[in-house]
Amino acid sequence: MTTPPPEASVNTCILYWGIRGAGKRSCVEQVARKLRPDHRGEKREVPTQSDSGETYPVLPIELGKVGGVRTRIDMVVALGGAEHASVRRQLLDRADGVVFVVDARPECMEANIASLEELRKGLEAGARRLEDTPLVVQYNKHDLSDGYAIDEVHRRMKLGDVATIESVASEGSGVLQGLSTISKMVVRALREQSLVLHAREPEAEEATAPPTAFSAPLAMERAIRAEAGQPEARAIDSEVLAAQTFFEAAGEAAPLPGHEVENDPSLHIVSVGEATRKDASTLRVPLVLTDEKGTTTRIELSISIEAVIQDLPR
Repeated sequence: MTTPPPEASVNTCILYWGIRGAGKRSCVEQVARKLRPDHRGEKREVPTQSDSGETYPVLPIELGKVGGVRTRIDMVVALGGAEHASVRRQLLDRADGVVFVVDARPECMEANIASLEELRKGLEAGARRLEDTPLVVQYNKHDLSDGYAIDEVHRRMKLGDVATIESVASEGSGVLQGLSTISKMVVRALREQSLVLHAREPEAEEATAPPTAFSAPLAMERAIRAEAGQPEARAIDSEVLAAQTFFEAAGEAAPLPGHEVENDPSLHIVSVGEATRKDASTLRVPLVLTDEKGTTTRIELSISIEAVIQDLPR
């Protein structure tokens, strides 16, 4: 009897990083509450090496098959506090992507900046760069701050066009969007690494087909949208659909005279922020785009609703 070959699988780690009290644990708890059991495993508490009474949560999430490969993501929380610096460094060494949870309250600005610097140095110690690491900045507790304070901390952290999400983790707002965004970035990065490895091994005895193109909507978004009754599911659907419709229409439009662009790389949606109402008839949706060269751009999509009155014959 021939034993079937083991199924190809990939286990990745997304590390939730930030100061103590930023809301990292709340993010994991909200995801565990919102996703069905068949889309996630059991959340477990892992004791730290320095203190067995201190634990950090780990939540496994099943994405199903992505490009023919069974994919699982572990959400892991890096505990805050100076006493856990060595534990954070160990967790960072095996992280494939990072969600930097920023406490958006103005009084936490300096602590957030110090936490980012620790993140940057920790990556450099492992011969990695923050700019090359899948990263989402999640501005948590934005209901206790204001847009000016968030813009100021973002400017001071010098993060440029990194993907950003605003959230209130205690209420579950924005948490799934942040997870969906970092999941796409991590899987895309793993796919690109796989393609590089295949290119470096042209004489392999048995060629393995590279994963299929990673396109929206992705596995994590499908899992979220499968959650009937989840309050964020419809919002995610409408935002993604609006963004896709916009870019499909833009791609079909003819270029303006004198502005023909040759070899224009296709754009991909990195993240879709939370939709906000500008006025009674206009919806604003922040988007972060990237091209095949890795260049990111932040734009804001405005959707206006205009009433059309049609005269009917009497």
